[in-house]
Amino acid sequence: MKLKIMFATIAAAAALSLQAEVLPAPQTTGGKPMMQMMKERMTQRDIDPSQAVSKQDLSNILWAAWGITHDGKHTVATAMNRQELVLYVVTPTEVSRYNPEAHTLTVVNEGDFREAAGSQDFARTAPLNIVLAVDTAKQDKVEFQAYTAGAASQNIYLYCAQAGLKSVLRAMFDRVELPKALKLPANERILFVQTIGH
Repeated sequence: MKLKIMFATIAAAAALSLQAEVLPAPQTTGGKPMMQMMKERMTQRDIDPSQAVSKQDLSNILWAAWGITHDGKHTVATAMNRQELVLYVVTPTEVSRYNPEAHTLTVVNEGDFREAAGSQDFARTAPLNIVLAVDTAKQDKVEFQAYTAGAASQNIYLYCAQAGLKSVLRAMFDRVELPKALKLPANERILFVQTIGH
């Protein structure tokens, strides 16, 4: 029975990988000096709904938040190396899940779910919302979960500061509808949503 479950899991993962969109390679060199980015980092809510975030910027944002750097390590540390962070991308047309190992996005739901991702007007019309969730089966301590999500959010802020993008981290989202939109597994929990745009 266990063997059947294992093979079914492998087959499901393989099917998902075939449907995954490979993101552009992240640009991991260049940019502004770190001290300048920290100085320029800010929360901005006046996001233009008509200007999309480019695929290259999206790739860089996801890598900055939770990409793989070396030896299977991520761009942010996790307590006891539990690696519990899970990122979802909400756009005007779909919801996708980020796979940091393959640097891909897999669509989990089609449609515009931005209203579930944010109760504020700017979040409902912004071109991009990144949902920061955690796998509670990997890490059950809330303070460690929050540390990981906070570190990932700061990396997003810093990237946005150097790329000329606007960003705001929020805890205001529909706690009933957003998990449904993400088709969130029972072991995952949403902590924050970060809204990004021009």
